Amino acid sequence: MITPTAEELLASVGGLSPEQAQQVADHIDECRDLLTAGTDMDTIQQHLQDQNVPIIRAILITTRLIGDHPSRLQAAREIVECSPARTPNTA
Repeated sequence: MITPTAEELLASVGGLSPEQAQQVADHIDECRDLLTAGTDMDTIQQHLQDQNVPIIRAILITTRLIGDHPSRLQAAREIVECSPARTPNTA
């Protein structure tokens, strides 16, 4: 059964199959729960990386997590790309 989050994704994001929308929606709902529990965004990004979520999907997920930010796509991209989980360890 498709969830409301997946329905919203299907209506607003082109190119997703219902199965892909549900997978992304499950990540969104899971990460929202983590945020509600007080988990910081870097830890959430690490969680997505650990789940092998590709960068483009992590950005999509993050846009939904940051809500009505005036430039949420750019903000989400910066959050994901600058996350310690996504930056190579040069030490």
